[in-house]
Amino acid sequence: MGLSGSTPDSTVRRRSSRLEMRLKVRVSGVNADSQEFEERTETIEVSKYGAKIYTQHALKTGAILSLERLDGGRLSKFKVVYQSPSDDAVGRRETGIEFVGADSFWGLQFPPEKGLRG
Repeated sequence: MGLSGSTPDSTVRRRSSRLEMRLKVRVSGVNADSQEFEERTETIEVSKYGAKIYTQHALKTGAILSLERLDGGRLSKFKVVYQSPSDDAVGRRETGIEFVGADSFWGLQFPPEKGLRG
């Protein structure tokens, strides 16, 4: 698990470091067509404030999701903050989510937050 943070625009400021981490999760909520859904997926990166996950569903920014870790049953609420267009080759989208409230969902100690960029 290494630090990640390369973005096309390196001037983007981050609130905390991101760690590349693949965790199996179950995500549920309401998709962009107002239909309830549930799917098993995985994280791409995690941070103190949220994560980037894969999902097959188009979601609206601001939508509230439930995320359950399949390695221990921890459950938390997240808000959708970003979603990429669907990658037709794999049929899924990268989706940025942030915690609703404070949480220790990941069970990790994150590095100090000094002068972070991208």
